[in-house]
Amino acid sequence: MVKRALLILSLLTVASYGATYQISVVKEEPSAGVEKEYVIYRVKRGDTLFKIMRKFKIPARFLYRIVQINRLKNPNLIYPGQEIKLPVGKGGRGKRGVLKRRRQSGVERELQLIKLLGGRVNREGYLFVGKSRVSLRKNPMVKVGEEQFLLDFSGLSKDVKRKLAEVGISVVSSKNLGPVLEKVISANFSSLQKNGELIVGENDVLTYRYDYMAYNRYTGQRTVINTSPDTPPTLKSLLAAYGIAVVEPPFKVPDDWEGWGRLKILKGEGLQKIEELVRLLTSSKGKEIPEGLLFPDLKIAVVYDYITPERKTELELQGNRVFVLTGNFLSDVESILSLIPMANKFVKLVLYEPPGTKGKRSKFVIEGLLVSTPKRDWFMVDSVDKPEEIPYLRYRGVNLIIY
Repeated sequence: MVKRALLILSLLTVASYGATYQISVVKEEPSAGVEKEYVIYRVKRGDTLFKIMRKFKIPARFLYRIVQINRLKNPNLIYPGQEIKLPVGKGGRGKRGVLKRRRQSGVERELQLIKLLGGRVNREGYLFVGKSRVSLRKNPMVKVGEEQFLLDFSGLSKDVKRKLAEVGISVVSSKNLGPVLEKVISANFSSLQKNGELIVGENDVLTYRYDYMAYNRYTGQRTVINTSPDTPPTLKSLLAAYGIAVVEPPFKVPDDWEGWGRLKILKGEGLQKIEELVRLLTSSKGKEIPEGLLFPDLKIAVVYDYITPERKTELELQGNRVFVLTGNFLSDVESILSLIPMANKFVKLVLYEPPGTKGKRSKFVIEGLLVSTPKRDWFMVDSVDKPEEIPYLRYRGVNLIIY
């Protein structure tokens, strides 16, 4: 966005020598004629939000933004005639182009993190050092408490660095912001640790690697601080359930994100859950019989252990495969599903962050029954250590059944 300065104010930065002073732009406004980068799309029959995004070549990372802009309670529920505002504009692809995201360098992310942690970053105006002029847009000024740091992006001369040091401004290489970041952290946090690992969970285990960990001086909360934005919001919520806050630059949804996994919580008891599960996986409805449950389409009878040998033989002569319940739900389900032509097995599901790495940031391990059907794969568990695991699993595309 093009900006135009309306007012320039001269601020004396230091008194010593009278040779170094700062000019700061204190008010700016956008220039006229900047086109709004949205279009309104009217939903047609058969449309889904993902189809619309593909039509306009909008990357999946914009899904959260579209949901927020349109105040959608459920992104899976849109209806014909509904008007959806889409973030498209000049300079991108699609009918009017997609908003392009400028890739953040490591330095930009660290500056963003410094601001999130309470440091002040000034990128407007100039420093005049003798006869030299230093642009703060190119060389940002960072203030931590009473200390000031100038980030050298443009290769400042030794003379300029010396004069700045004489008036209390430390010049820091743009490639080494670590010390400045650590000063910001130390100003607000205690017991600083670097490049460590956290392990939480009893049955479902999360191993999380952090850049910095410290305790908030004001609240006492254990806080993880990372320089890269690779912790999804749902994983942050899971860590928060264990009393751990995460501070890092804003997370961006990957371009290849495929959307939320499905969730099914089985209700009722015993046979009710089995009937609901089999119907979900095969679309076959169960029929109650005195001894239990009969699935006519599948030719399977699920019966209690009090069934008489005569009745069991009768059901088998009718062409049914008879399974007698043992009382161990997960084991019974595995045996019942083995009678149906679908793949199922106990597995350890491992999710890495970022995806495609071997747990550069985190590794989450959970055990359950993997059930493969012609339409999709389902992962079935009896419980989770923390409810916040459910949205994280779904964010990673896992179709989840909880019984």
